[in-house]
Amino acid sequence: MKRLVTALTVVAAVMLGDVAAAPGQVTTERTRVRFELTSATCPKLPAGTTLKGSGRQTSVTKTITDPNGIKTVVGYTRTRGNATSKKGVRYQFDYHNSFRVSNTASNPAKYSGTMFDLFELVRRGRTTLSNGFVAVFTTDLAASNTYEPLYAFGDPLDFAAGTARCDPL
Repeated sequence: MKRLVTALTVVAAVMLGDVAAAPGQVTTERTRVRFELTSATCPKLPAGTTLKGSGRQTSVTKTITDPNGIKTVVGYTRTRGNATSKKGVRYQFDYHNSFRVSNTASNPAKYSGTMFDLFELVRRGRTTLSNGFVAVFTTDLAASNTYEPLYAFGDPLDFAAGTARCDPL
């Protein structure tokens, strides 16, 4: 698992590094997040389990427009925090997400590229949940998001519906 986290981190760094020297608009958002994860939506959890989590999230997004008007949007999000079961069992979680999408001159409202996503939940040094994916990500940067998985492990999403299973963020 550490190799996968390292590989995804390197990929995210390369994606962001490629555009670091290019001029563009950069936004950074820091927020608090909350989630609830249950065995009803995440079959990887023991039956009857409900976890409530909260943490701090930082998202950095860079938008670059080339001379031909093609926009590329690169984003990286990291969230860390704690979760507790209704029985009082404590966990820590770590979430990473990065994407790089571009539009085209023929369809400026549609962006497509690659997304990397990883959610891990740990209890006393043991990984309880580890979910992630690499997918072709298509979006309008608003309400429409689709994911065509290239590789997935755990049970992060229902890719057809785009809804969370074991990846609440």
